[in-house]
Amino acid sequence: MEASGGALRADVRRVAFRFLLRSGSPAQVMDLAAGLGLPAEDVGVAVRELQDRGAVRVDGRGRVVGSSGLSVEPDRHRIELGARTLWTWCAYDFAGIFGALRATGTAHTRDPSSGTDLVVAFESGSPRQSTVVLFRPDERFRDACTNVYEQWCPNSNLFETAGAARTWAADHELEGRVLTLAEATALASEGWLPLVEGLDL
Repeated sequence: MEASGGALRADVRRVAFRFLLRSGSPAQVMDLAAGLGLPAEDVGVAVRELQDRGAVRVDGRGRVVGSSGLSVEPDRHRIELGARTLWTWCAYDFAGIFGALRATGTAHTRDPSSGTDLVVAFESGSPRQSTVVLFRPDERFRDACTNVYEQWCPNSNLFETAGAARTWAADHELEGRVLTLAEATALASEGWLPLVEGLDL
C-alpha cells in the first residue's frame, strides 16, 4: 500500500509542477485528478500528505500553488522565465529548473550572510559567467527533515563567495557542499529532467 501511495504522491508532484509551469496559476485538485485520470478524492489525500511533508504548497482555498520547488505565488527566490514571473523555494531549485528546461532568463535572490541582492542570468539552461556559489546541505540533513519546505529549503542559497558560504554554514551548524553555479546547475538538472520531459511550453 505504501509503495502505491508513494507512486501516487510522485505522480501528483510531477503533474502539479507541470501545471504550474505551463499555466502560472494555482492548480485545483480536480485539475490534477484530470491530468492523472484518477478520482479527485485519492488525489486530494495525496496532496494533503505532500503538504504535510513540505513537498507541495497549498493556499487557503486548497489549491496547489507550489510543487517540486516551483511556486506561482511569491516565495524566497524570483525567476523570470520568458515572459513569466515565477518563484522557487531554494536556489538549488531554480538552478535545476533552468537547467532541465534549457531555458533563458534570470533568477533574483539574496545572499543570506550579507543581504546583498543577487541577479543571475541563464542562457539555454546554463548560467552565464558568474562568481557566485551555492551552498547545498548534506543529503543526510534532508533525509532527517520532516518538512522539506520549512527545514531544508531555507538552507540552500547563493552566496557572493565560497568563504561567505562556509562561514554561514558553520554559523548554522550545517554540513554540505559549496558548488559553483555551473556545478550546481549540472547536478540539479538531473533531478528536474523527469519533471519536464516532453513538456511543451
